[in-house]
Amino acid sequence: MATAAETVKVGHQSARERLTDKRVEKVSAPSGKRIEIGDTIVRELKMRVSDKGAKSWSLLYRVAGAGDGETRGAMKRMTLGAYPLLGLEKARDKAREALDAADRGIDPAAQRDDELVQRKVRTFAAVFERFVDLHVKQNTKEGRFAKERAAALVAAQEGKAKPKGPTSKLGRVAAERIIADHALPLWRDRLVETITRAEVHDLLDDLVTDKGEALARELRKHLTKMFNWAADRGHLIASPLAGMRRPELAYVARERVLSMDELRRIWDAAGSGDAGLSYPFGPMYRLLILTGQRRSEVAELERGWVDAQHRAIEISASRYKTKRPHVFPLSAPAWALVDALPHWNGGDCMFTTTGGVRPVSGFSKAKARLDELVTEAGAKQGLPPLAEWTVHDIRRSVATHRRSGPRRNWSRRRRR
Repeated sequence: MATAAETVKVGHQSARERLTDKRVEKVSAPSGKRIEIGDTIVRELKMRVSDKGAKSWSLLYRVAGAGDGETRGAMKRMTLGAYPLLGLEKARDKAREALDAADRGIDPAAQRDDELVQRKVRTFAAVFERFVDLHVKQNTKEGRFAKERAAALVAAQEGKAKPKGPTSKLGRVAAERIIADHALPLWRDRLVETITRAEVHDLLDDLVTDKGEALARELRKHLTKMFNWAADRGHLIASPLAGMRRPELAYVARERVLSMDELRRIWDAAGSGDAGLSYPFGPMYRLLILTGQRRSEVAELERGWVDAQHRAIEISASRYKTKRPHVFPLSAPAWALVDALPHWNGGDCMFTTTGGVRPVSGFSKAKARLDELVTEAGAKQGLPPLAEWTVHDIRRSVATHRRSGPRRNWSRRRRR
């Protein structure tokens, strides 16, 4: 085994010796000086030692074909890393890889910088941010509304438009909020391709235990969309959620059809007055029963969608994936309800608690209150509480009763 060929020289001149782990661990520099030791195994590898005891690895190299009329370019120095985080053998391996790249005409320092940039682009945080900006805010109704409202607020602040309604920032859309609150803190700086299926399962298990299945189901849905989006753009080969089997988190198709009497009880509880649900939710529920439309289509109604001449609602094609408008007629009772809704100076939303600026929100609390009113009214009549039902059950029930019998005029009470 060869011994040290040269002694260590103090200053900026470099000595060379066959480095060992023991030698690297014990080497030190005189006070006020810095020493540099070259390796005899990988001759271009250097270790710098400061008088404070800091040690780092660097590499001297020339790139093939980078010179002007020469075979190689100018001598360059590339920092490989600090000791002891980067040990001797790993430093030699990194030096050999960099020298191999330089022999092939690739500048290893530039290559490393490119890899660092790509790494930042592929972190969970970076992919999540792009997913929200390029997908959620472009292709979902909630996201598009938030984006449009943010632009309107900016325009108002710059004096380009007359301010309308509240000027506070909008809350985050569901996909952004749920992922940011429950997945981002865990995986922020991780490369998306390194997140494993087991880690996703663990996250969902913890969420089921701490917060319940409903929230875990929503997180799974949004993570599935995000990872599929990232895979489609080449950030990873396949989503860790692809084919994931979590039957307890699956969306089960509902078949609940409310009877005519059940719809009547909901209609009565949604009425105005002390015994009914007040605006905006009372009229909203009644309009759902009269039209059989989706909750979002009714809750997000705007004045510009109302066709007074034909007594119909036309929702813009931009709000649908099919890029086709949705038109539905209004019966006489439905038209009377729509016509009686308040007009707001702040915005065009018809069901709102923000002066027309934003559509109504807080559906869970409103549904709970409606259930209470239905139960209270039923108790006075000797009727039991309604079996569990959802808002979407109204749409299915209306469609079922339309197919099975004549339309009912819900604005009139049946005579017993």
